[in-house]
This record gives sequence, C-alpha cells and structure tokens, in this order.
Amino acid sequence: MSTAGPSEPAEVLARFVRAPSELEALLADLPAGQLQTEAHPGGWTLAQVIHHIADGDDLWKACILAGLGEASPVYSLEWYWSLPQDQWSQSWRYASRPIADSLALFRANRSITATILAGTARWWERQVSIRSNSGALETTTLLEVVGDQADHALQHVEEIRLALAPPPGDRAHILPVVR
Repeated sequence: MSTAGPSEPAEVLARFVRAPSELEALLADLPAGQLQTEAHPGGWTLAQVIHHIADGDDLWKACILAGLGEASPVYSLEWYWSLPQDQWSQSWRYASRPIADSLALFRANRSITATILAGTARWWERQVSIRSNSGALETTTLLEVVGDQADHALQHVEEIRLALAPPPGDRAHILPVVR
C-alpha cells in the first residue's frame, strides 16, 4: 500500500495528477546536456529516470483500466520482471530516446487516467489481483495502485530534484547578502 501521502481518494488523485507538472517544471530550463547527469552516483541518468517514469506509468495504466472494466481482473508483469530493469532500459532505448516524447506520454496517460477515474463512482474500492514477480496473486484496491503510482513518480521527481541541486556548501549558488 502507498505510504508516502494521504489515502483519501481525492488526495491520492491530486498527487497522481501533480507529478507531470512537477517533472516538467524541473526540466523547463535545463540544458539538454544536463539530462546525462547521473540521478545518483553509479545510477541511471536523469534522461533514463524520466523514460522509466513514463514507461512504468504506461504499464500500470493498463492495470488501472482493467480494474475499471473487469469484475475480477488479474494484472501481471511477469514478462517485465523476468529481466533486470537495466536490460529493459537498454531494450527500450532509454539512453537515446527523445525526452519530449516521454514527457508527453506521461502527461497524457495521467490526464486520461485521472479523467476516467474522476468520472467513475467509487473507483477507489475496485479491486484488482496483481501477479507478483514470484507468481503469487495479491489483491489490492485501485486506490492503492493509483497511490503507489503517484508516489513512485513523485519519488523519482524528488530524486531528479536532488540530483540537480547544487552540492552543499557550493558557494557559487549562494547569493550575496545585500545590506
């Protein structure tokens, strides 16, 4: 279950919708070359994290839509969990894909999904069974799935924010005191 924020449906949906704007705001004035900065030492670049956010969101959108359309849906990402995420990153060309396309996909998916959810009575109570990477079925609510996806994206947005922040003690970014 999502633990990073409120669990009321309207608040979860607000967090879900907020992530594309926060990500776009972080990237608004960023020089293209800075997208190759590592999000954390030895990790993916900012560009790769952005593609991961968009692609992951696209995958989980199918789970959310299945939960709205089927009485007892079973959602499985066994095929995805069969390989390490680094291999998917390579197969899906995270290092060379245009960022603008992933940002547009992320914004569109969130907008479409939120519009559908907002127009569906008691969407948050609907249940979906998710097949874990071990093959076990776990039943959860759409509120938990949407909350987890909201939190996942916002955690990566924070990761990017921290990667772009000046290092502690970097005096070049400190404005002089005007008296």
